[in-house]
Amino acid sequence: MGKFYRKIYWVVQDLLLINFAFVLSLILRFGRDWVSHFYQLTGLCVYFSISYIIFAILFKLYNRLWRYISIKDLFLITWTVTAAMIISLLYLNLVIGIYIPWTVKALTWFFILAFIGGNKLIWRLYWERKSGFKREGERVLIVGAGDAGEVIAREIIKRCDLGTLIGFIDDDKEKIGQRIHNKLIFGSVKEINDILEKERINTVIIAIPTARGKQIKRIVDNIKNKKLKVKILPGLYELVDGEVSVSRIREVRIEDLLGREPVDLNLEEIYEYLEGKRVMVTGGGGSIGGELARQICKFKPKSLILLDHSENGLFHINLELEGKLLGMEEEDIKSVRADMKVVPVVADIRDRDKMNKIFKKYKPEVVFHSAAHKHVPMMEYHPDEAVMNNIIGTKNVAELAEMYGTERVVMISTDKAINPTSVMGASKQVAEMVVKDLGSRKAGIEESKNKTKFVAVRFGNVLESNGSVVPMFKQQIAEGGPVTVTDREVKRYFMTLPEASQLVIQAGALGKGGEVFVLDMGEPIKVLDLAKELIRLSGFVPDEDIEIKIVGLRPGEKLFEELMTEEERSGELGNSGHKKIFIAKVEEVDEEKLEKDITELEVLAKEMDSEGIIRKLQEMIPSYQPNREMLK
Repeated sequence: MGKFYRKIYWVVQDLLLINFAFVLSLILRFGRDWVSHFYQLTGLCVYFSISYIIFAILFKLYNRLWRYISIKDLFLITWTVTAAMIISLLYLNLVIGIYIPWTVKALTWFFILAFIGGNKLIWRLYWERKSGFKREGERVLIVGAGDAGEVIAREIIKRCDLGTLIGFIDDDKEKIGQRIHNKLIFGSVKEINDILEKERINTVIIAIPTARGKQIKRIVDNIKNKKLKVKILPGLYELVDGEVSVSRIREVRIEDLLGREPVDLNLEEIYEYLEGKRVMVTGGGGSIGGELARQICKFKPKSLILLDHSENGLFHINLELEGKLLGMEEEDIKSVRADMKVVPVVADIRDRDKMNKIFKKYKPEVVFHSAAHKHVPMMEYHPDEAVMNNIIGTKNVAELAEMYGTERVVMISTDKAINPTSVMGASKQVAEMVVKDLGSRKAGIEESKNKTKFVAVRFGNVLESNGSVVPMFKQQIAEGGPVTVTDREVKRYFMTLPEASQLVIQAGALGKGGEVFVLDMGEPIKVLDLAKELIRLSGFVPDEDIEIKIVGLRPGEKLFEELMTEEERSGELGNSGHKKIFIAKVEEVDEEKLEKDITELEVLAKEMDSEGIIRKLQEMIPSYQPNREMLK
């Protein structure tokens, strides 16, 4: 049926129902004498019909698909019927002078509303029943019989392509045995396996946006059949606009089980130092640098300079930002794109001359320095690269930022810099010292040359980063195993990529110069447990379907990472003004000695003298205990 004929169909139906409602109200009011009154009061029916059609067109009542009728649509029908009735009665009473008995008015209004609204509801029920007969495939159970679960249930019931909704699970005893959209709330999470087996469920949707990691993990762990599809409605921090819909449902990820809380940002502080500014991100083609770029876009900088020596990573993040400008509303994209430039720059931070030209050309006002070599075992084989990139590169960026009047420099550090056993960790501690030194200099330097605020931000592993174990584990699982873990007892700190990036940006706003910020990483997690959870989430049983192989620590690695030294831990942590960011009380740096040591390191690196580099780093960092025996 065409659109025009469909509208005519509904108009004719409504007019027939209006006439029927009018006749029924007369019969109930006047009994057998209703015919004699019909001709006297027929004006109400005629004028109401005209008024109703006019208001229905004004309210676009016939532009709706009634198979999807909602409460809002019923309210709209009520407004249309009420408005038409008021206008008709006013015209009949004031213009023509015909009086309509109150009982006829009330009954006519009620019956018209009931017939027209009921007719549309019957149409929806017809379509739901019709589509229900066509349903095949997935039998869905929703965990969470709250508002979010109700919304998801409504969409599944309406759309046959989403499978068949069988019912709900909820731990609230008051809800068990009740029904939502005529679907039973079977029981609690403890009973889930019996319900899954009895009802032949093959898809479980966790619809509890407020659930913490422990709660999600309890639900997932309770499901014995690992072949089941387990999906989740993301947490409230991911539902930025608060909208709950089937399109937001995704597979359960490892970060859901970790239970990292959403970051509470001081948006005003961040806007103050980023909005309208020229912002540079070194290492912008990497996972952390790329996520920083995505988050920075939300704060509307004047330009975003993405610098990386890898043209491949830079190409992809530039394409993504130019295409979507992540984090912005669709209606704002055009205006923001006109105001903000994304500038990809292929360059190596070790090249002082080229970096000098780049700073001179773009004059960044804020620099996020995330460029670094991060793979621990790889840097054990190439200590010269760790020195040149992580130390000399950082020194180049920091000194040029000061030279060209950059307002803030935020350097990304790592927990591997604390009591390091690796060249990578030691090199990052020296990089921290460079930033600490530049940020703390006061005496003997003119204010104009010391206006740059330097801070370092130290945190642990990021789940989705290129250097994380998670992508490696996923690849090993996809290949059928084995999944390789270095040691049964090895533990690491983990946080999500958006969380880490948001806290780094927040730390940039808090820094006054010379601070080393430490992010709250929560409790360290056993890497073996992480591997097992990833295997289960992939639908396999650890050590049955997928083997876990213990391969031993690699060069430079240690069992436990630390976020602070013993001296830093014994001292009182500074209050940064944010509950997830602390200030470590690090030792003051001897500027002259640091400059001399770095010069010597650079010479050793250029000569590719690995053993000389190790000895020099041990001299500079007494806590550095190299774990390189397996290389000899």
